[in-house]
Amino acid sequence: MKKGKVLGLLAMSAVLLTGCVDAMPELTDEQSEIIAEYAAGLLLKYSPNYNYKIVSEEEVAAAMAARQEVSEPETENETETGSGQTEDEHPQDISSETEPSESEPEMEQVQFVADLDFAAELGIDDLIIRYQSFEICGSYPGNNSGFSVDAAQGKKLLVMHFDMEGLPEEDVDCNLFDYDIKMRVNINETASAAVLSTMIPNDLASYMDVVHAGESVDVVAVAEIDDMTEEEIQSLTLRASSNGQTCTVKLK
Repeated sequence: MKKGKVLGLLAMSAVLLTGCVDAMPELTDEQSEIIAEYAAGLLLKYSPNYNYKIVSEEEVAAAMAARQEVSEPETENETETGSGQTEDEHPQDISSETEPSESEPEMEQVQFVADLDFAAELGIDDLIIRYQSFEICGSYPGNNSGFSVDAAQGKKLLVMHFDMEGLPEEDVDCNLFDYDIKMRVNINETASAAVLSTMIPNDLASYMDVVHAGESVDVVAVAEIDDMTEEEIQSLTLRASSNGQTCTVKLK
């Protein structure tokens, strides 16, 4: 009975469509697909060989989940492949981690002043230079004759005296300026000051004169320090260098 009704409806639709084909509006692709699906659904619904039923929401959800599980592995594989290419294109640079660090500089040996010959330590020929004493003053020389050095306000001068001897049997034409002597003092292991370059005639770093055989000359090294007394100086260390040769000597 149902089959006859379906066939009758289809025959009637064909007649109606044939009779007014000129008046039929043009359908879009989407509208054509909807009509085709509807017609197919009617045929299947009334077909005795088709078990028609409405799909439940649970079955729809299960079908969607199964579809998502199929698509997810493909996405993960693509992501892993992309990250692998990124790592290949930008390899990590580990050379800096494997490079050895620079070795620490060796500690400089500190000598004590007992009869130390500064001339021998600094490579100065034909002379013997030994430390004698130090004094603190506001101006040197104190008699202000010729060239002198004055301490700045709130400062003092540390004057270190040295005995310089020439050869025992002949005069030595001395020119210490050519040796480029540099000196620095450390006081009480806290304060540090560079020895000044002065125009004093007996400045150790620039002394130019004849040292007669068997005679001794008083030469000095002058540094400007904070205002203090001689008694306040508990330790005094001098570091001297000349043309690549150095020595560090504890004077007190």
